[in-house]
Amino acid sequence: MSSLYTNGTTFSPDKDQAEYLLWSGSFPGGNGGLQDVAKQFAPRLLDGTLKVDVLDPTLANGLVTMTMPGINWIPIKPATNGAVYSAIAQYLIENKTYNEEFLSFPNQEAAWDAGWGAHSNATHLVIVDESHPNYHKIMRPADAGLTDPEDKDADGKVASQYVVIDAATGEPALHTACAKGDLYFEGEVNGIAVRTGFLMLKDSVNLYTVEEYAEITGISVEELQRMGKEFGSHGHKVSVNAAAGSTAGTNGFDTPNGREVLKALVGSNGMSGGSFSISGSPTVEGKGARYDLSNPKDVPSVSLKNAVQLARCGTAFEATDEYKERKAAGEENPAPKLPWFPMASQSDSQALMGAINQYPYQCKIMMTWMCNVLQGTPGAMRDAVIERLCDPAIVPLHIVCDIVMGEMAQYADYFVPDVSQFESFGLPTANLYGCAVRYEGVTPPVTRLDDGRFVCWETLLIDVAHACDLPGWGDDAFTDAEGGAHPFNSSYDYYVKAFANLAYADGQPVDDIDPEEARLQGLDDLPELFKAAVSKEEWLKVQHVMSRGGRFWSEEQKPMRMADGRAAKSKSCMTYIYNEKRATTKNSYGGACYDGSLRYTPQHYADMSLVSDRYSVEEYPLTASEHKPRFRSVTRLSDSPIMRDLCAHNYIEINDEDAAAYGIADGDTVRLVTPAGDVTEGVAMVRAGQVKGGVAVSFGYGHLANGAQDLEIDGKKVPGDPEIAAGCRLMTMLDPVITKDDVLYIWSDYTAASPGRCGGIYKIEKA
Repeated sequence: MSSLYTNGTTFSPDKDQAEYLLWSGSFPGGNGGLQDVAKQFAPRLLDGTLKVDVLDPTLANGLVTMTMPGINWIPIKPATNGAVYSAIAQYLIENKTYNEEFLSFPNQEAAWDAGWGAHSNATHLVIVDESHPNYHKIMRPADAGLTDPEDKDADGKVASQYVVIDAATGEPALHTACAKGDLYFEGEVNGIAVRTGFLMLKDSVNLYTVEEYAEITGISVEELQRMGKEFGSHGHKVSVNAAAGSTAGTNGFDTPNGREVLKALVGSNGMSGGSFSISGSPTVEGKGARYDLSNPKDVPSVSLKNAVQLARCGTAFEATDEYKERKAAGEENPAPKLPWFPMASQSDSQALMGAINQYPYQCKIMMTWMCNVLQGTPGAMRDAVIERLCDPAIVPLHIVCDIVMGEMAQYADYFVPDVSQFESFGLPTANLYGCAVRYEGVTPPVTRLDDGRFVCWETLLIDVAHACDLPGWGDDAFTDAEGGAHPFNSSYDYYVKAFANLAYADGQPVDDIDPEEARLQGLDDLPELFKAAVSKEEWLKVQHVMSRGGRFWSEEQKPMRMADGRAAKSKSCMTYIYNEKRATTKNSYGGACYDGSLRYTPQHYADMSLVSDRYSVEEYPLTASEHKPRFRSVTRLSDSPIMRDLCAHNYIEINDEDAAAYGIADGDTVRLVTPAGDVTEGVAMVRAGQVKGGVAVSFGYGHLANGAQDLEIDGKKVPGDPEIAAGCRLMTMLDPVITKDDVLYIWSDYTAASPGRCGGIYKIEKA
């Protein structure tokens, strides 16, 4: 999804050298990365070299807490992160504490030559002439009367050229042909009214006053201005982190978009102390040092350009045959059955909505792997969704592969058992200079086939491919560095070869493993399928890599930072101060285009109608959010008796002042109700560590399957544990614009297609 905010490059905060971090959606360490967060944050907070502001509706888990110096919890109303980022951007612009030099670079080369690791399109000219056919687009050479050189990159792709005003000459120029652009130009070029992307941003964040932002977010004017001042006071040694919970609303796009815009305003991408990629993994699952795993034999070159996802992602409704046919038939503004998301890459929840509504086509075979959409998505319509999912006329064949019989899996026609992370292969690379390896640490407790393979997801895919006689599989699928052919008939054939690529990476093969070390670690007694996947010589080096859990390089071998303060692994990265694709994407129902600049978007429905215009916020005054509990995950820990003993159920968490106003005491059984009829019932936890005007429910509780129910497997009854069903889950709201006339649809973000789990409007009452 990084292409929504940049030109495809994503950077993470430099926690080792940042001086100020804006952390959104969870306390550091509360949403993963426990060990590295503890090592990176705690010492720096204690010695005063790091300050952290945490934007979160709930004072929840984390390795660093409010008791430590330098970290500050800022309670924020759910689904208002975009307003905070807009307020900070407004402060930076008003007080001229943004990085004018950085923003003036129109291309990567100019920025790099000046010592910066990235650039933005802040100087690119946006066409604001409503009568022009390219209205809302960034000006191209033809618009400006300039010659387009149509430069091609190494892959032969024509590079897009944009127009800026050359700061040195005051004349229009290609963005690649000048060192600095005019950041503040507003006027006409070739008779066409234009403005810079920066000025578009300035106007957008000024749509609200700081007082209005304070009212929206529940954060005081003084606190918003303090964060703005802090963000602009550390040069490029600042960054923003946005956890998933802060993006899971109908306006969820505002959060990651605001994150990238704020970083661009101070020039922190690709810089030490700012944000950069710290992954330095060699190619092991592509064309590696020993095997080419990216190009199996006889796989045809198939273009997905015209393919349409069941989730309706990556395609504009206006580009579909349906739209064109309906227009040709005389419909002036045809509206689709379900929303389309041209800017989103994929969405499992939207795929489910497409399947049960049979739109844009019928899903005849549904295969899901480790995917429990049913538990995480539908609200009041849950029973209707299940009914359609189980109807063979709607979904003829439903196959699930998972390690547990979850809410989705229990309604499948076929259930294929999978293996856990301790019983399977993997090559994790996140936040590593190198690559870890994971393999069968214990014998998987699943069916073993006659050829020695275990039943799992990979085995299912391979055997289905063989049954369908698909190309790219079989005895001579892969080639080695010498051109020799090798089989692809099992997961071992793939992953152990990837281990070999890692063992020989960078032209520096690891040593052979010592036989005694192999014996002590049990690596000499692995199944023959391991050894058969590589040569005898390679196997000795693969064992070396396996014995150490992977292969890793030190910072001396692969430095993270350059002497000039830039990240060593900086790539060409352009942050979209103005997002042309978004600005030219039409809402499928209202027909209006979305905003190309950062702005706060109030909660709305699919046709962009405001929630507050359709329902009474006086009757439903509360918003809601989810958070990760201390002793549970989404699904995995619900069947742990130890974890259940520590916390048998979750709570509906409510601010102490709100609780007093509604007559709710700690421990009361209460109900959260939405205007659409969604109901969440649970036990109230009254606490000061919850934002006023918002309630919170931790996820991972309230299971209807996942071991909560009795099951019959191969004629044998497996008793369920009702304790797994304890607690509650926050019910996703329905979209009344779409959910009508036999159509079922969830409340969703209109850009990224994610379900709107956070925000909404609720009332609370004693049960």
